[in-house]
Amino acid sequence: MNAILIIAHHCILPGAYKGFEAILDRLHHDLPGTRVASTSLLDLENDLRTLLREDVESVTLLPFLLLNGQHSKNDVPRVVAKLQAEFPQIPITLLPCLGDWKEFSSMVVHGLRSVQNASRISHSAPRTSSPEPRTSNLFSIELNLEGKNVLVVGGGRIAYRKVKTLLPTGARITVVAPQFDPEFETLESTSGQSALNNQVSSLVLKRRPYEPLDLRGIFMVFICTDQPAVNAQVSNDARARRILVNNACDYLDGDFIVPARMDFGENIAVTVSTQGRAPSLAKKLKQKIQAEWAEGLEQIERDFSKT
Repeated sequence: MNAILIIAHHCILPGAYKGFEAILDRLHHDLPGTRVASTSLLDLENDLRTLLREDVESVTLLPFLLLNGQHSKNDVPRVVAKLQAEFPQIPITLLPCLGDWKEFSSMVVHGLRSVQNASRISHSAPRTSSPEPRTSNLFSIELNLEGKNVLVVGGGRIAYRKVKTLLPTGARITVVAPQFDPEFETLESTSGQSALNNQVSSLVLKRRPYEPLDLRGIFMVFICTDQPAVNAQVSNDARARRILVNNACDYLDGDFIVPARMDFGENIAVTVSTQGRAPSLAKKLKQKIQAEWAEGLEQIERDFSKT
């Protein structure tokens, strides 16, 4: 199997990797059978070494950089030379930085022409009296997390509530934070067998700051801190590794949201979502459903169990 590793700058700003991810998605689609991965300049050596230890025949590196500066001239080649010496049986090809590609200038000109044409059309078109109604682009789904590795970053009340809802799923949960809310002690004692669905969850608390290596082998990450810089770093680190992200502080930055859920017996679950835009409204709707529908839904559950 051949592999492609794309190298980007490390950035902590939310959403910084969106264009980068679009290219990764295109490569996954257009190059089936090729292992496509990504890394940052900070993680290049560790991630490239991990890739070379897999069953790969060759690795092609693309510095996702516009200027042929210090990183592309010195830093990246130095790492490549070091690892090529460690793995001489696997050829490593280092491509020029993106800005040095001969096709790049044509792409920029084409993009600017498209923007100018679109601007002329928009200025000449008649204005509508009201904007289009906003619609949701979220896809509702229920995930099976049994046996999956889930990371929660943060140790406050939000993280506590998130872990509490994750425990019945059978996931392997790791929580990383410099300090924890006292109620986490009760979660440690109750993790294990879930009486509801007989799934087994594990819970590990790591009392220290988040580190990028915490994302190794992780399927999904929940960001629950009150520190914007930490949240942005976790989000971008996870996206660079194609890990699903839920950002409790910024739903627009995440890949998914978690709707409010109510269980009425073993077979009925009702969820309420406001697309992440109005959590207080979701809470009111949940309270209304519990107050007005609970008795009827529980009776439906009992009738179904008798059949």
